[in-house]
Amino acid sequence: MKKAEVLVLGAGIVGVSTALELQKRGIGTILIDRNTPGLGASFGNSGVIQREAVLPYAMPRNIITLLKTFAGQSTAARLHLPSMPAMLPFLIRYWWHSSKTRHHALATPYASLIERCIISYERAMEGTDARELLSPDGILSGFRSQRAFNAARREADLMAERFNLPLTHLEGTEAIRQVLPHIAPEFCAATQYYQSVIVSDPHALLMKLFKKFKKLGGQFVSADAMTLVQTGEGYTVSSDSGPLQGTHVVNALGAHAALLTAKFGLKLPMGLKRGYHIHFEPVPDAPLTATLADEANGYVLTPKAAGIRLTTGAEFASLTTPPSPIQIEQTEPIARKLHPLGRRVETTPWMGIRPCMPDMMPVIGEMPRQKNHWCAFGHGHQGLTLGPVTADIIADAIEGKSPKLALEPFAPGRF
Repeated sequence: MKKAEVLVLGAGIVGVSTALELQKRGIGTILIDRNTPGLGASFGNSGVIQREAVLPYAMPRNIITLLKTFAGQSTAARLHLPSMPAMLPFLIRYWWHSSKTRHHALATPYASLIERCIISYERAMEGTDARELLSPDGILSGFRSQRAFNAARREADLMAERFNLPLTHLEGTEAIRQVLPHIAPEFCAATQYYQSVIVSDPHALLMKLFKKFKKLGGQFVSADAMTLVQTGEGYTVSSDSGPLQGTHVVNALGAHAALLTAKFGLKLPMGLKRGYHIHFEPVPDAPLTATLADEANGYVLTPKAAGIRLTTGAEFASLTTPPSPIQIEQTEPIARKLHPLGRRVETTPWMGIRPCMPDMMPVIGEMPRQKNHWCAFGHGHQGLTLGPVTADIIADAIEGKSPKLALEPFAPGRF
């Protein structure tokens, strides 16, 4: 039997960050996953630490946009129709929370997490060479219509004023080409955010944090987190090498987290958004010099170690639905028209699953009626951004320290 003070379930960026933070504080930790660390949702998508993302991703409430989505005509969002009956309760609540008034009210608690992301990463990376994977180049959001830009500009300026976010609005092709010299004249305007940090290889970043965790004495064991049971004053997970026992347990299982909470009596209305990516070889005389988001079509182009990464928007589907990278096929010709891209690097697109809550807030805190059973999941599009932030909160709670921010909006029992 292996024993530790804490068992952390799930070796994505949230789980690895949490295990590392606990081990740094001298709290013995066993990190548990069935697979190699970092092969889930943390492996892919845009790979940006989004300091500017003080507003979580809301559901569009425009009727035309919704109809296009249900008809399969939107590249930004896709619905897997056979999954819809099971997902309908989540979607209804997501729609309700996405009203402009409610959405803007969410910015205050959400920003209290986001504003800590850079400093939390700095602390997590101390003593590693992980900084070589980061570029503080920001992100460019491009708009294809003046009307869409004007609406987004008002919201961006409001958030910039509330949360002290530096940005610049670029109007016209020539202004945009100062940042992206090889872009086609598809955008009428763009907003440049300066504080976003681009990660050239998100999996490599996670592995550097994981190696630091191991160097500090942390243990990693391959096991099935769903075997978790409460035993006396602690918790036990079964593994091939024998039982793993801890006083505390942290559920950082991402898309699978709600399956475990249900086993312990807490049913959560989690929804799943799948995302895909594929890489293209750069065109030598036309490099992509910045990360850009095509707001109308929901994809991102970003330079990565493996090539230029094209990421899709959201696909709503169940946990067991086979991959269907239709959005990659839809967006590739649009992206190629916008910026030069070489041939595909991979033959098969990667897919990851984002765990999302209907109120767009992550689930961080202690399970109701389950002492020392902690939740750290539901980060939606910002798992990479908020991994170390969440780790700080969970480690403080396990040590019995007063929280540095109000945690009620993220409480597991709020549903």
